Amino acid sequence: MPGTPLSSRERDEIHAALTDDGEVSWAALSRRVGRHPTTIMREVMANGGRNEYRPAAADRRAGHCRRRARDGALATPGVLRERIRAELQLGRSPDAIVLDLDADGVVGRPCAQTIYTAVHDGTLGVKARECLRMRRPRRRSRTTRNPSNRPALPNITERPNTVNDRTEVGHWEVDQIIGANNRSSMIWLTERVTRYSIPITMPCGYTAEAVLAGLVEACEQIPSHLLRSMSFDQGSEWAEWETIAVSYNIDCWFCEPHSPWQRGQIENLNRQFRWWFPRGTDLAVVSPVDAAHAATIVNAQRRRSLNNQNPTALYTAITVQ
Repeated sequence: MPGTPLSSRERDEIHAALTDDGEVSWAALSRRVGRHPTTIMREVMANGGRNEYRPAAADRRAGHCRRRARDGALATPGVLRERIRAELQLGRSPDAIVLDLDADGVVGRPCAQTIYTAVHDGTLGVKARECLRMRRPRRRSRTTRNPSNRPALPNITERPNTVNDRTEVGHWEVDQIIGANNRSSMIWLTERVTRYSIPITMPCGYTAEAVLAGLVEACEQIPSHLLRSMSFDQGSEWAEWETIAVSYNIDCWFCEPHSPWQRGQIENLNRQFRWWFPRGTDLAVVSPVDAAHAATIVNAQRRRSLNNQNPTALYTAITVQ
């Protein structure tokens, strides 16, 4: 049932599984409930986590979140909406219109942001290019305009020495290669000590939601004792990194802006991956089997940096420990 809310029965099933085994994997829960692992993970983490999840409380929260929002101040036709529309067509700015409404003592006047929103979503029946100063057909994100408001990301320079000098296994560098027309991608993870690489195909693109699902899929393939941290670049596709960090109890690190070379191992490997998947390739048609085939060849190559051993042998050895 893709796209439908979780039912009370499904929440009870999740709770029962967590009661039986508090460390059960998201993939196992997914198979038991019949939902995507990301759906299960979001449900549990949004409602107290593995130890505090309660189906009744989760039901109440879901019902509250589904409440229909009331209509906006300008959604209903009337004198106020027509006045604002007429003044916009005269070339007046939303801020000036609000000041006039305030001076006239108009009850229930909207704020300037409400007027901007009504223009851009078509509620007022006038186009942004016809009435707004900037004439942009779409609004820009306020966080994009004010990057200083973004919370600071864990900086890769703060990684412990055990990560930097490769004395501890379980630390991964993560990146992706983009397909034709920016419509598909493929995530690659490489372990810093063994240089072992894991591919995850992303036929539906690389939105934060899709990337989160891909990272969950990758994490489910890695033994828990080999999953200690991940290092990313500053791409917005990693926006859900905190969900991964909390769900799998791992550290996440980010390169400084415009410095992807700070996790140079995966950047170097990307050139090898591009031999199989050149720029302009439609990665949506690349199957997991094809990606795994390329990874098998890369992982079987002997490396001078590994004293002429290959990543597969080293990774297999630490996996069974």
